[in-house]
Amino acid sequence: FYNLEKPSITYFFNLIGSAAGAIAFLFLIPLSDKGGVIFLSAILGIIPLFILVSKKKLKIFITISIIFLASIFLLRIFLPGILDVNISPYKSLAAALRYPNSKLIYSNENSSTRIDIVRSDNIKSAPGISLKYQNIPPPQLGLTIDADNLSPITKYSKENLAFLEYLPQSLFYSLDKNYNDILIIEPGGGLDVLAANYFTDSNIYVIQNNKLVVEALKDDFSAYSGNLYNKNNVYILNTSIRNYSKITNKKFDLIILSLSESFHPISSGAYSLNENYIYTKESINDLINITGDEGLIAITRWSQFPPSENLKVLTTLMESIKEGQVKNISSKIYSFRSWSTFSTLFKKNGFKTEEINRLKQETSSLNFDLVYYDGIKPWEANKYNKLDKPYFYEFFNEIINSSSQERAGFCREYYFNIEPATDDKPYFYNFFKFRQVPDIVKYFGKSMQPFGGGGYLILIAALIISVTLSIFLILLPLRIKNIKFSLKGNYQYLLYFFSIGLGFFFIELPFIQKFILILGKPAYSLSIILFSIMLFAGVGSYITNKFKIRINWVIPILIVYVLLFLFSFKHISSFLLSRMLWQRFILTILLVMPAGFLMGMPFPLGLSKAKKIKPNIVPWLWAVNGCASVIGSIAAVVISLHFGYFIVIGISGVLYLSCMAAYRYF
Repeated sequence: FYNLEKPSITYFFNLIGSAAGAIAFLFLIPLSDKGGVIFLSAILGIIPLFILVSKKKLKIFITISIIFLASIFLLRIFLPGILDVNISPYKSLAAALRYPNSKLIYSNENSSTRIDIVRSDNIKSAPGISLKYQNIPPPQLGLTIDADNLSPITKYSKENLAFLEYLPQSLFYSLDKNYNDILIIEPGGGLDVLAANYFTDSNIYVIQNNKLVVEALKDDFSAYSGNLYNKNNVYILNTSIRNYSKITNKKFDLIILSLSESFHPISSGAYSLNENYIYTKESINDLINITGDEGLIAITRWSQFPPSENLKVLTTLMESIKEGQVKNISSKIYSFRSWSTFSTLFKKNGFKTEEINRLKQETSSLNFDLVYYDGIKPWEANKYNKLDKPYFYEFFNEIINSSSQERAGFCREYYFNIEPATDDKPYFYNFFKFRQVPDIVKYFGKSMQPFGGGGYLILIAALIISVTLSIFLILLPLRIKNIKFSLKGNYQYLLYFFSIGLGFFFIELPFIQKFILILGKPAYSLSIILFSIMLFAGVGSYITNKFKIRINWVIPILIVYVLLFLFSFKHISSFLLSRMLWQRFILTILLVMPAGFLMGMPFPLGLSKAKKIKPNIVPWLWAVNGCASVIGSIAAVVISLHFGYFIVIGISGVLYLSCMAAYRYF
């Protein structure tokens, strides 16, 4: 087999195939469904085997292949559901469909997301509605995105919208019913848009970064929702808030960060690994920049207890305000809570006395609890939805009225991780600290949420398993093939190929994560980054076969590039976010191209040299590199949770330096 004699060519075709698969996914899903992609993958998996099967067994292989493909084809026709991806029974969609008489009435999907709409008499969603409201809310449909985070599509009728006056959102409009421009961010089924249209005649700009949601509400369910998304004063912006905040020249009077996710107990660790670039320090800072001088930012989240999510919102907001060099911070924040939600308001020029009095009056009239305003008295808090102590009031006062150093100390000592989320660590839902481990062990198996606040403990377990299996799968073939291997005499090969495997993923995964911010969707980032790195790594590998490439200049250039990326990404991201989506796609490919090109060279160069010296261990070196890649994919996420993506990329530079050192001892 000719190319086995030239590792660079083998590696080239391997990487080019990976690149083609990564980018093809974006185009195959719109043309077919998931079952069609599975069917096509099966065909593509069989085709290469025709090259390897001996002529004596070719007829048997063809017969088996035809039977196999025919079986899949027949299953797809007569049992199409067998190829469906099963939805977790704990997700919102599955839970909603368990109610009697519930029915899935609409589904749509593309390469980046799936939406479903459920009809059920049991869907009554009005987060935080005052307990003073004694009527039945209007009929609603339930919208889920990726089978989770059910949010309501409310049936429109002028007679049934009085419930909006009892929602926490009603307080946003008690200050001013004549806002010129309102910006609503990711409102799900559109409850916040409905409220804004009910209370004001303002221009309403809606950030909805999900094309399928927009299409459903503008077309299929337009009549049901009162033609809400087609009104003359409602402008739908199908982009991310991070992109829009960079390109708009508008200054908004009211910006609402909608509560469009379902309630998730803090004890649930399943969401701790979710990136969210809306609730980062940099994002809030961008929102402050597009807020008018008398403008208001309203952030509503679920009221978690013990206090966690709301404290993280506050610390992130405080850090953003500090970086924006805003003074008199205490006068600019007003917070209140209902029985289930928690709202924090930030007014750029500070709340006037009459505005505070008006907000207090409205808060009290709906039996919502005051948490903070400048000058709040202890007896004013914790009056209606009582806790045994006014925890929220105490913590908010301590965070707002302390120095940066004292605030940092408070975050360190607090039981949960409430440090500000940043673009480098955009894990807003990660509240885990290692001090929680004893409690997680204590309640393991005794709670419906078995992993406590430490969802990524699963990752650590997976990391341990992958390391154990890697050692087993590396050593076992050596034993079976009777390959004589001495760790002492061959440590340099182990170090070289293990470091390449780790280093490759310690660059690739942070790039994927960081470019979610730029491209707006995880699916786009995954496909474009994998395509770019694999494609140009393949080209780099091929080049090593045509020209004499020296490892001692490839790795230093790669490290310099990584360092440049590390220290300039803040400026690069600001520039890219101000471009159109197709421009961001192209610029992302161009930006990743040099790294991919250089990353494709060390493996074939090392393999070629090792093959000349010790050809019997070449298969083992492939295995070491592959196992390191598996370990690296998990380790990169674990490290990023603790220290951020940039540290992971920085470690990759150290790993590639160790490669260069080991190469000298081949």
